[in-house]
Amino acid sequence: MTEAFFLKAVGLFLIALVRFSGFFINLPVFGETIIPTREKAGLSALCTLLVLPHLMATQELPELSVFGYGIMAVKEIVLGLIMSFVVLMNIDSLRLAGQLMGMQIGFSFVQVVDPNSGTGQAILSEFLQVLGLMVFLMVNGHLLLLQGFTQSFELVPLAGLTIRGGVVAEVVRISTMVFWFALQVSMPIFAVILVGDVALGIIARTVPKLNVFQVGFALKVMIGFITLALLLPFVNDQVKALVHDVYGEINMLLNKM
Repeated sequence: MTEAFFLKAVGLFLIALVRFSGFFINLPVFGETIIPTREKAGLSALCTLLVLPHLMATQELPELSVFGYGIMAVKEIVLGLIMSFVVLMNIDSLRLAGQLMGMQIGFSFVQVVDPNSGTGQAILSEFLQVLGLMVFLMVNGHLLLLQGFTQSFELVPLAGLTIRGGVVAEVVRISTMVFWFALQVSMPIFAVILVGDVALGIIARTVPKLNVFQVGFALKVMIGFITLALLLPFVNDQVKALVHDVYGEINMLLNKM
């Protein structure tokens, strides 16, 4: 092993490690705060070692100053953060859907402490997010995303990242799709509760002595849970489709970089 070969291997390893580290910071499951930082760093180093032979055969680092290598490292961690942020936004769309459902059912005041953020979250949001993460792991979504991120070294070589206006526009488009996905999941609850409100209004007009507020609260909770139980298979299919959509979004973003 020559000195030039060793220096090239070390340089490629360190720059690729920065990109993987940025990716694992916010990646669902792997980026959770309950996972120690040492394990995240070890996983990033392991993934970097696995792709290092391919990088040695296909990548070349430019000769830069110390400041130039620092700029390159910042670019690489930004790329990893953007990719993980896109994945995180799509997975958090289930949390948004849970908040919308909770507002309609009457569970918006029922909150639990989220161990990741340390803030209160609606109980339906936590339920849907945990369900989504379980489906995400069951369909090997984490492996699919790792495969897509590994391909980033071919689409965006090391030191080849360029942030253009199209990248920002694509991130904005993805964020709008997150709201659309949350509405798709929660819309059946909206429709059922709306029909229930209309029925309660008719009952209130025909039976004025009936306390509609007490009856309506219990009825909304019951109807909401029944509808949610019927929606679970649909949510399962939506999460599977979401994983493949995220894979396509990552490739589209990388092509724009």
